[in-house]
Amino acid sequence: MGRSVLELWLLWSVVMRVMIALPIAYSASSTSSQEALLVSRIAFGSCANQSAPQPIWNAIIDFDPQIFIWLGDNIYGDVRHPFKLFGKERTIGPWKNVPRFIPSSEQEMQSRYKKTKTNPGYSRLLEKTKVIGTWDDHDYGLNDAGKEFNGKITSQRLLLDFLDEPQDSPRRKQAGVYTSYTFGPVGRQIKVILLDTRYHRDPLFSDGSILGSSQWTWLESELKGPASALTIIGSSIQVISNLSAITGPIFYLECWGRFPKERERLFKLIADSKVINLLFELQIRFHVAYFQFCAAIFNYDLIFCGTRNLLRQFSPPYSGSGEQLTI
Repeated sequence: MGRSVLELWLLWSVVMRVMIALPIAYSASSTSSQEALLVSRIAFGSCANQSAPQPIWNAIIDFDPQIFIWLGDNIYGDVRHPFKLFGKERTIGPWKNVPRFIPSSEQEMQSRYKKTKTNPGYSRLLEKTKVIGTWDDHDYGLNDAGKEFNGKITSQRLLLDFLDEPQDSPRRKQAGVYTSYTFGPVGRQIKVILLDTRYHRDPLFSDGSILGSSQWTWLESELKGPASALTIIGSSIQVISNLSAITGPIFYLECWGRFPKERERLFKLIADSKVINLLFELQIRFHVAYFQFCAAIFNYDLIFCGTRNLLRQFSPPYSGSGEQLTI
């Protein structure tokens, strides 16, 4: 295939979106007996605060994607206290005495998921589009949380309920929400691998593990399995960028760069597996979107693309287009 990819940045006045046009046929492995349907578009996004207006769904529906991928923060399930440097309860600074974020109850999390799922625009998307996804910290249950979060089992069940995961799905029995999907006919298949960067993640500053041993074993198997025309890996945190090296110690951002050994292991696995036509999709923690072509790292085409908050304003407005990715 060529080294260019169709970029469509859908902008509504307060939003940035990224969509990838893929001329492939769609047939999920669980519905292989159904007639294959042509997929012309895959959309992905993140950071949808259920308490804010979400007019972006109208633009996404008009674009008519056949698959929509949640990349995390599908709701904001934790409780955020305001910034307070002084006073009785201080949430930031050297005199901080209370956490800025605390978990919600299970009932409150359910209520927030219901609010998103019953949003008129999102409900219309569900009627015509296959929706899949993973989580990040706020729908995991607590800002910047990892394996130490004691509400993760409940949060996993709530997320999978939101995504309409079948009750007998292996995903409901494993530790973590990582999964993969294969779409399209043999010879033109696309594989979507969704990582879980929360359930097994060691504490920040530990340079420990992000994925945990069981997920690493699974990922190695997925990447070294049958070849596909295109492989998409979804990560809820940035893979290449390491802005914390610049912004610290004032503040730190979550990314694979905070765990150098894990990031190096990921790069080595990708290089060793020789996956053809790999696309990374991830959240971006600033109001920026980018495509990074990293052929120099892996000696073949590897594309990184990012998406930001569904509800935040992106300024100045930008739209781009390129050649269609042919499979």
